[in-house]
Order: sequence, then structure tokens, then C-alpha cells
Amino acid sequence: MKILVTGGNGLVGSHFIENYPNALGNTVLSPNREQLDITMLDSVENFFKLHNPDVVIHFAGFTDVSKAEDERDNKGGACWTTNVGGTSNLVKAAGKKSAFFIFISTDNVFSGNKQNPGPYYEDFPIEENSNLLSWYGWTKAEAENIVKTTLANFVILRISNPIRARYDLKLDYARKIINLFDQDKLYPMFEDQYLTLTYINEVTEILKIILEKWLTGIFHVSSKNLFTPYKLANFLIEKARGKKQAVRPISIEDFLKINPSRYPHYGGLKVDRTEKLLDLKLNTWEETLTAIVKQWSV
Repeated sequence: MKILVTGGNGLVGSHFIENYPNALGNTVLSPNREQLDITMLDSVENFFKLHNPDVVIHFAGFTDVSKAEDERDNKGGACWTTNVGGTSNLVKAAGKKSAFFIFISTDNVFSGNKQNPGPYYEDFPIEENSNLLSWYGWTKAEAENIVKTTLANFVILRISNPIRARYDLKLDYARKIINLFDQDKLYPMFEDQYLTLTYINEVTEILKIILEKWLTGIFHVSSKNLFTPYKLANFLIEKARGKKQAVRPISIEDFLKINPSRYPHYGGLKVDRTEKLLDLKLNTWEETLTAIVKQWSV
């Protein structure tokens, strides 16, 4: 079996590349942009003709939410051409080859506002009003729709604030907090924003199960419980640096007045159905952070 992985050098995709067992006789293809430019249909079609993958795991994406807001309503911008155009090109090629398609998505496809709060079940309808989502979230929602309306053999796997113990190319949610704290630059954190956390190790393990059992549908991989950034940051700094109550609280309300779609207020993912279907238990955010800090000390 040939498995094409896009975004194989990214925060999430690289962990899968490093930990997926090739002893099963499978071939994992992880091309760079020169070998496969997902924003160009010709490049995608030529790659599929040359390598004929059986499975596509689409990690690649434009994930800088703040920069994405600067491109709002710009369908020629990098966020749209990568997240929507790139996904569309891959879906077209995968459909022609009847390849199994796994799309890595996000809880940002839901508004997270007071009128429609999370955390959200796997089958909860994604937001249909672009004004209620960040531009990043809207492009991922559009990409999800392309996958769901075009392919029969697919998985949508949603994650939320992914973290891992080590990755040199980008700071994740937890390591950014520690980095700012160590530089004495940590700003106050929201005490009234509710989110979930994804342990990237669990993403890789669940992908292994999906590939082994050839499962289809929508899955969520995140903490079983909600956190506030204020509570999470204090927990993490105490665990990693031994300092209690290091973070000052601030409300999200004023930020939402300026840009109501930039930050989900009541976000996050429910994982009950994913746990039941896969017969496993996912970590709480406290368990994930405890595991991460333990790995930092090794």
C-alpha cells in the first residue's frame, strides 16, 4: 500500500511520518513542495500518475490564524489557495484513483459563539455563515465540504490546539507559553475562553487504527475536557517551572468586540463517539500536559 502524506514536515504530519510503522510493507510518500505543489492541479495529477497512491493523508494547510485574517475574503490569498484549492486538487486526483482520503481538519469549522457553543460532537453541522468563523476556519469548512460532497471513501479527523513534546520548526500552544514565560514576556491569558487540546501522539495512534481497520467517517481527537487558557497556562508553568499562579487573567469579551470571529469563545471538540467507535480512551488536557512535561525532562 502506498500512503501519500502531505505536510509531512509540519507539526502534526511529521509525528506520523516518524512513528508510522513501515514494517507492514507499506510505502509512505512525503514529498516536498518541489515534488508536489498541492495548489497546482497539474502538479497533483502528475504526482498521482507517477506514484498512484492508495491512501492520501492530507495534513498540509495554512494554519496561521492571525495571518489568515489579513486575507479575509481574498480567494487569491495563500490561506484559500492552500486550504481550499489544494484540498480540491487532491480530492479530484484521489477520486479518479479511488484512493482512500483522510483530511485533517479543525474545531475552527464551528463558530464557538454564545448562540452555538461547543464542545461539538463529530456529527454536529459545521458553520455555514463565513462571518461567524475566522477566515482560517472558513477555508477549512469549505475544504471539509469538498471532501464530503465529492468522495465516498473518506475520513475527516478534527483536532484542536495540537501539541507535542518536541518539534524544532514551530512553537505549539504549550511550548509558546513556556517560551514566553522563560523570556518574562507572557501576557495575561483568557479566563473565560473554553477550548480543548490535542495530543499529537494520540492523532498518530488513531490514524494507525483507522488505516488498520479501514474506517470511514468523522472523528475527533482532543482532550476529554475543556480548558481555559488562564487555567492551562498556570497548570503548565507550575508543572514545568515550579511557579504557582504565574499568569494573570483577562477576559475575552473586549477582544470579541473588535473581531468577533477571530477567537472562538466556547469552542472545543467532544470525543465520546470516537472513543466508543475505536474502543479507546483519550487523555484529559491535564494528563497530556503532564506527559509532555515528563518528556521535556528526559
